[in-house]
Amino acid sequence: MPNQNTDAEAALQKLGHRVRLGWAKKHPVSDKSLESVKNTVREQWEQEQTASRASKPAPSPDKDRGPKPPEPGLEP
Repeated sequence: MPNQNTDAEAALQKLGHRVRLGWAKKHPVSDKSLESVKNTVREQWEQEQTASRASKPAPSPDKDRGPKPPEPGLEP
């Protein structure tokens, strides 16, 4: 019984592969479409990057230094 399921799955995967190949052959993607998708993805990525930079506060330069040592000459 398990062999029948794996055989059926393999046959469906093969059929799916052949259908995708046939679709790609009948309906090729134009270079213009690819460029518009690339531009859209690039713009969205840039917007996300600027939004993530704006939402994170800039690190303070004194944040991880710990307590400052006393300056020489000011000690009593």
